[in-house]
Amino acid sequence: MRTITKDVTLAVDGEKKTFRVAKLDAMSGVSLLRLLIRAQETKPDLTVLDFISLLPEEDLHSVMKSVFNHIEVLLPAGPNPLMTEGEWSYPEIRYDMPLCMRLLLEGISWNLSGFFGGSGRSSPPAKDPAAP
Repeated sequence: MRTITKDVTLAVDGEKKTFRVAKLDAMSGVSLLRLLIRAQETKPDLTVLDFISLLPEEDLHSVMKSVFNHIEVLLPAGPNPLMTEGEWSYPEIRYDMPLCMRLLLEGISWNLSGFFGGSGRSSPPAKDPAAP
């Protein structure tokens, strides 16, 4: 079974809050991967921070919106999305740059981990139809 969410607990104004990071849909994931590949042409040993720093501002905003549209904060009343269609749905963190950066790093890492065969793999490898 595919694992498509990951819960992350972070401090927000001294309180622990849990965020649910979801895998991007396939089209958004491919767009993210294309940006990563383009950035890697500039620097071979690319970290997620390098990737973010190499993105043109328009691409960075696109990545942030895409990732934040796939994160929810888990509140006592139920999950609340951070963003909906690029607009803040949980405005309490709108001006919390360190928290937004941590969530962005978590989202990018989580979404790319399966592609590179790490422990976050979201799909089993394809079977060779010619194999016995």
